[in-house]
Amino acid sequence: MAIEQMGVLKALDSTKTQLYHFTTIVITGMGFFTDAYDIFCISIITKFWLGFGIGGDYPLSATIMSEYGNKRTRGGFIAAVFAMQGMGILFGGIVGIVVASIFEKTYPLTRTLVSHLLMCHNKLIMFGE
Repeated sequence: MAIEQMGVLKALDSTKTQLYHFTTIVITGMGFFTDAYDIFCISIITKFWLGFGIGGDYPLSATIMSEYGNKRTRGGFIAAVFAMQGMGILFGGIVGIVVASIFEKTYPLTRTLVSHLLMCHNKLIMFGE
């Protein structure tokens, strides 16, 4: 078993250094020297820029559909663009209700409810709520 592990390490020693290696070193080094407050601030800044970009993307999508659509199907495409924004809002609420009801049935009210609520909140963020 130890001989097989040494073979893997020798293979790593003989490979050429690539850009991927430097990227990995920089990213892990940044992780070692940041604390939770910095990560929280970075998260707020990146969410702001993401919202700024999405806010510019919504009106642009209708413009692109009106420019590149055929004359025959242009109205349907623009209606679909605006209808899908409403559908996204509707399905976002439905996903939130479904996840909350699943966690309500799975985890009854106890003193450790806070950790379960945090887990529910993390699942909602994972789904993009």
